[in-house]
Amino acid sequence: MLFRKLVTALALSTSAVQETTALAISGDLTRHIRPYKRGEVLQDIVTWDAHSLFVHGERVMLFSGEFHPYRLPVPSLWLDVFQKIKALGYNCVSFYTDWALHEGQPGNFTAEGIFSYDQFFAAASEAGIYLLARPGPYINAEVSGGGFPGWLQRNKAVLRTTDPEYLAATDNYMANIGKIIAKAQITNGGPVILAQPENEYTSYLKSVTEFPSQTYFAYVEKQLRDAGIVVPLITNEAFAAGYVTPTTAASPDIYGFDGYPVGFDCGNPYTWPANGLHREYADSHAQLSNATPFSLVEFQGGSFDPWGGWGFQNCLELVGYEFERVFYKNNFAQAVKILSG
Repeated sequence: MLFRKLVTALALSTSAVQETTALAISGDLTRHIRPYKRGEVLQDIVTWDAHSLFVHGERVMLFSGEFHPYRLPVPSLWLDVFQKIKALGYNCVSFYTDWALHEGQPGNFTAEGIFSYDQFFAAASEAGIYLLARPGPYINAEVSGGGFPGWLQRNKAVLRTTDPEYLAATDNYMANIGKIIAKAQITNGGPVILAQPENEYTSYLKSVTEFPSQTYFAYVEKQLRDAGIVVPLITNEAFAAGYVTPTTAASPDIYGFDGYPVGFDCGNPYTWPANGLHREYADSHAQLSNATPFSLVEFQGGSFDPWGGWGFQNCLELVGYEFERVFYKNNFAQAVKILSG
């Protein structure tokens, strides 16, 4: 009798799985498509629900590394990098584009030679890697000025706000880089499946009352949409603050935040912060955006070492395999679905 009950339960479970799988394969994606800010569905290849992304109707747990082509300006090496990333078990790469490198003079945008993305996109496709595009205009990325070109210092506007002078300064770059990314979207046969407006648009100075601004963030979103980007827009708050979520005025499609739990003190590599193990990540995400998959868009995968610092060997000890074993397992235990390290 017990055996018969087990067989019956297994049959019912198998039937449920087959029904769910059939739904995904059948092409009936409408139940997984969430409305974009404009109101209409822009594409049906990359969709999502509260549990994960879908790509061509198949659930995808996105496990992403980080690689910036401008840090290795040798296009012939990019395929090798992507293949190694793929061999490590990743299925995605997040990449920044640097405004300062593309528009050295106001109004003069260039993306040629080593600054072209053609081989970068081709290499990702050949290696079987999805891409998350992060064009800014502000990127941080530990680059000079957060990717802002030097000439922007002559602009008297308050940066990263709705100040008309600042917005006008960003328009040329965002229109051009947006078109480049748009051509490489999965909807056009390319590898780009997500795009991120701005970067860590969270922390602010009390003296800057316009920051963070829902209106500004919505402006950046519109810049990307107007350039032809139709894949979902994802955000990465520096921490789970809830300033920019799908339910706010500036409504990205998918909400995410970042986590750097052990900081960057390579001088004390064997001491982790007492409150570093964040077991509340999933709950925080659910409270702020329960209709989108739990996303850690940047999660610590290393540490920088400043001039005169302790050396990268110490940093390796800080964020080595012991760190990965504890902190990444903590993320998996909380059912993270989009994880970029």
